[in-house]
Amino acid sequence: MLIRTFVRCLHVIAFGVCGSGVAATAFAEDGLAGISPVGHPFIERHCIHCHDESTTEGGLNLADLKLEADDPVGLTRWAKIHDRLEAGEMPPEDEEQPSRSEIAEFVKLTSNTLNATWKERYLTRGRVGGRRLNPVEYENTLRDLFAAPWLELKDMLPPDPEASGFDNVADAQEISYVQLARYLEAAEVAIDGAMRLRPAPKPTKVRTWFSEEGRYLGKDWKERYGSLDERPEWVWFFQEPNSAQTPRHIRNTSQQIPGWYRFRVRCRAALWDKGELLPPEEGQVAWITTAANRILAKFDVPEGEDGGVIEFTAWHHENELLDFFCATMDDRMVSFRTKKKDAETMREASEGFLKEYRGHGIAVDWFEIEGPFADESCEGTPDNQRWPSESCRQLFGELPIEPWTKSSGLRPPEPLNRPDLTANKHGLRETFRLPPDMAIVVSKEPRKDAEALVRHFMKRAYRRPPEESEVQRCLAFAIEAIEDEACFQDAMRLAYKAVLCSPDFLYLQETPGELDGRALASRLSYTLWRSMPDSELMQSAESGELRTDAGLTQQFDRMLRDPKSQRFISDFTGQWLDLRQIHDTSPDRDLFPEYFSDNLVVDSAVAETEATFVEMLREDSPAKTVVDADFAMINERLAELYGLEGVKGQAIRRVSLPPGSPYGGFLTHSSVMKVTANGLTTSPVLRGAWVMDRILGLPPSPPPPGAGSIEPDTRGATTVRELLAKHSRSESCASCHASIDPPGFALENFDVMGKWREHYRSFEEGEKLDVVVALRPVKYRRGPSVDASGVTKAGHEFNDIHQYRKLLAGQDEQLARNLTERFLTFATGAGVSFADRNVVETILRENEDEGYPIRTLLRQVILSETFRSK
Repeated sequence: MLIRTFVRCLHVIAFGVCGSGVAATAFAEDGLAGISPVGHPFIERHCIHCHDESTTEGGLNLADLKLEADDPVGLTRWAKIHDRLEAGEMPPEDEEQPSRSEIAEFVKLTSNTLNATWKERYLTRGRVGGRRLNPVEYENTLRDLFAAPWLELKDMLPPDPEASGFDNVADAQEISYVQLARYLEAAEVAIDGAMRLRPAPKPTKVRTWFSEEGRYLGKDWKERYGSLDERPEWVWFFQEPNSAQTPRHIRNTSQQIPGWYRFRVRCRAALWDKGELLPPEEGQVAWITTAANRILAKFDVPEGEDGGVIEFTAWHHENELLDFFCATMDDRMVSFRTKKKDAETMREASEGFLKEYRGHGIAVDWFEIEGPFADESCEGTPDNQRWPSESCRQLFGELPIEPWTKSSGLRPPEPLNRPDLTANKHGLRETFRLPPDMAIVVSKEPRKDAEALVRHFMKRAYRRPPEESEVQRCLAFAIEAIEDEACFQDAMRLAYKAVLCSPDFLYLQETPGELDGRALASRLSYTLWRSMPDSELMQSAESGELRTDAGLTQQFDRMLRDPKSQRFISDFTGQWLDLRQIHDTSPDRDLFPEYFSDNLVVDSAVAETEATFVEMLREDSPAKTVVDADFAMINERLAELYGLEGVKGQAIRRVSLPPGSPYGGFLTHSSVMKVTANGLTTSPVLRGAWVMDRILGLPPSPPPPGAGSIEPDTRGATTVRELLAKHSRSESCASCHASIDPPGFALENFDVMGKWREHYRSFEEGEKLDVVVALRPVKYRRGPSVDASGVTKAGHEFNDIHQYRKLLAGQDEQLARNLTERFLTFATGAGVSFADRNVVETILRENEDEGYPIRTLLRQVILSETFRSK
């Protein structure tokens, strides 16, 4: 009954407050009749006959198109009309042409009217609507709020739609009962996971030897070794099972309760050469992963006869399966198949195969797990662990915890949600009931303690001091439970859930006009950290220093130096450059067998792009570096892919590119080449459209109905250039493809993962190849030669990526404009409107002489009046 009442009340609270905050306001007539573009004689003479109710060419009906402050869709369409007239694209050449002065006069009128209307809208509504925390921000915020970095919540929440290139744009966000219920579930999981109401941890150390695993030694290991005492020191692996095969599970005899653990593994890498072990010619990389594909550690495998011990710390969920993943290996079969399946025959066949085999291997001796510890440092002895944990203290302060007993007069504690979000076979989240000896929070003055805790928690969660009515509303849930003889932590759970599902937590609280200090702190923090402000930022806000240029700049620099800024790097590049889609497609296994199950190259590709953006910000590189850089941020696997020498190990580091290298800048990154592939092979259309949109900020129009798609001819009979030539014969397709195809053609020398190629691959036509990948003869043939030449829509010819890159780098102002607009959209949660263009152009003018340095562009966005206003 208590929970049902809570949900009903919470629904009324959330939707009531939300609704009142976004209610529409009546907009008065602006008195522009007679001087508005709407119904203007210019429209009647030159436009309306093609864009009225009966024709609506291009889907535009000028007869019904409004230009009003409460119609942002209409304002956006008028902006497009303005741009096409100013660019000379309309009216069409076969129509009567107005004079230049007529066009200039109407363009100016439209510009002035749009600016005035947008600003009028901003005065009453603000530029940004009510913006809710998206799933990424919600997860980060609760991790920081509870000091619980292990929380995994974003996948519990419905994804937000993308608008203007990002998923944090307020106008695209929605709230429904279903979404509210999911946020409530996530809040429950977060609170329960942060409580950690268990007895103080007593770390233990367990070690498992891989050579004790019969499945690694062979079915007849007893006959060969007699006992485990005679087992070999190392267990060797020469391949990595693919996704359809059984992974290498690590036997885990630790306590397996949630907590921080220290892991150690003894391993070595070597080159197996027909029975002889030699130093490896290529660095070997291993990962420790979970069955849920969570990566706990990535490391270079030690070399040398004695190998080495790798040590790391990580959070370990309850009963979580661990796997040893050989990241540098493929799924080759390193055994000789026999019809007989008895152990002796299979062993003899395998030994015979290995006598002639040459390839790299990773050997493991033992794997050690120590824990759980109270905190991430994994320090201290079993008897001096600081307890309760920091996350528990964030909820209950210094209140003591004791075992629950019937004599307490309180009801037994409620079951807790598992913090690892495990689901049972029915798809429901599992809970666990506290055993009799489990600790509970004890308060001698529960009402007084509840109020103090709620007030403190609400100030941090709301990112401002709460009003008294807000405190009493949330506190009422706890008081009712206390009066019903619930355990103190169960009562507080209800109050905390009310806080976390309130619009004051879920939404950034802003009012039209200049942001106050706290609202500005939140906007800055959710830009650079994707989470709530820390205490230093809030102190700057409350003192008024943050609202000064110097104070805002100081916090901008400090926050970019903080490790939490990696959240901004990952989220911004993930959406701007589509890195979130890196796993959406996979290269065809027969056309590109070398990339099958190569998780290392995919992981490294994303790391390269993120590290490159970090380096550009650190150095304040000019905008043209986006497409033309003289360095790459790579590791050994990417160096091999790009044909570069002298790079060893899995760590990403800066490498100077040799003269004539086709690489440099995001344009030719492995990650970009993968996300712009079509799931089978490369596509000039996808790549060209991506460059126009993501790099230049000039997205092509959607294809007209019935335009069809270009399917690659993997037989090798027809090149993609020939297919596109046929497709573009249609007048409706030719105009867009004149812009899209050239950048796509320029990138044709890069395969689906960004490796340089001179020829396509095919299955039927072309030269047969004597190539073996993963001990299997390839199925593909050498196809037609790649032609990377083209002519841009402006008439500039190029022969290859080098010449096209120079053309792009010469458009540094447009590269900078795209970056600035994306920074502004991401930072404020609103797309760039017509009225925002002056802000963008001012930033560009001020930085033209320096080549539009990227960090400076971001800082100028943060310092702009637009960023500091709702």
